[in-house]
Amino acid sequence: MIRKLLPGLKKLVPYDISHLPGDITAGVIVTFLLLPQSIAYATIAGAPITMGLLAGTFPLIIYALFGSSNYLSVGPVSMASLLAFAGISRLTDVDSEQFLELMILLSLLVGIVQLMMGILKFGSIVKHISQAVIGGFTSALAIIIILNQIGAIMGVTLPEYQNIGASFLAIIEHIPKANVLTVLLGCVSFIFLIQLKRKFPISPGPFIVIFVSIVAVDYFDLDTMGVEIVGAIPKTFSDVSMVMPTIDMLISLMPIACIIAILSFFESFSIAKTLADKEKGAIYPNQEFVSLGFANMTSSFVGSIPVAGSISRTAVNYESGARTNLSLFTTAVLMVVAILYMTPSFYYLPKTVLAAIIIYAVMKLINVRQLKGYIRHSLWDAVIFLTTFLATLMVNMFIGLVIGMILSFGMNR
Repeated sequence: MIRKLLPGLKKLVPYDISHLPGDITAGVIVTFLLLPQSIAYATIAGAPITMGLLAGTFPLIIYALFGSSNYLSVGPVSMASLLAFAGISRLTDVDSEQFLELMILLSLLVGIVQLMMGILKFGSIVKHISQAVIGGFTSALAIIIILNQIGAIMGVTLPEYQNIGASFLAIIEHIPKANVLTVLLGCVSFIFLIQLKRKFPISPGPFIVIFVSIVAVDYFDLDTMGVEIVGAIPKTFSDVSMVMPTIDMLISLMPIACIIAILSFFESFSIAKTLADKEKGAIYPNQEFVSLGFANMTSSFVGSIPVAGSISRTAVNYESGARTNLSLFTTAVLMVVAILYMTPSFYYLPKTVLAAIIIYAVMKLINVRQLKGYIRHSLWDAVIFLTTFLATLMVNMFIGLVIGMILSFGMNR
């Protein structure tokens, strides 16, 4: 009975002990990737770092119990974090406690929407949205994320993103105020990340730049020379709780919750299906909706941000030798240990290095190759891609996605 309610247990009972070395190794390696990403994506979401770390723990355990993929690493991702920030920052001040309360509520709403979509068998329908829409939208999101991190690279405070023109003007206006040491540290970190990735398929770059920069800032007192640091990180779980929502809150958050629910499903399902096909396995879209829904609801219950399956971490999990979802449990347990015992080590982490890691991580979301392929083989898809891309950058994310979906469904009729 328990195994029917928790399909993830079917993969572990009985467990083939020959899979243990690969599962444990993969779980450890993914943890070293998830730690800096959790910190970075919490920053994108405008949330405390602890909330990002929490997003990589209990939601991952819940997905491992309910999901149909052996490899999908569920946790904080750049796209969901940016969408969450954009949606909530329109409703309240980013530095307020209400911002965090609404973030936790948003995680719950995303989970509820995904759970209902799974129950109502929406998985097979949502799959028909054109990949051109997703490619154009995620490419625009990646550029927005990068522009939002330029302020940290420069050591200045830039206004929140409105459109691409206003962002470029703000960057140019603030160049004279940039801290040279901050810019140098950020640029060197970014170049190092790029170079190391070229030499190692599974790059340890993010962890290396974090370690080296923390030591450098502490030893040379760079924080007294204008280099901003992360500062103290609570050694406990989040103490922010979800508030009882009003009707107005629900109406305001529901559009962004639906967008995150659908797009995070796409991001998760695409990589899970690719790896399942390689192993001649099966991924069930409606079950994925349900398991992601439970994961997001869990993220809300522990006081964290919306989560999804990460393409990069899932690929690393698979390439590192994972064979069952025990690797996911291993990562989750190690993340809990990191929250309890490692967070003080990040005190001197420079924000410019964190920004460099974020930019490095999201660059791959700019789908230039996909657009070139459309231009060569399908001009209509190229139009959908570019229209979604430009509308998202120049108007706003919601309008850009809606326009792209209307064009996509119009083409399929």
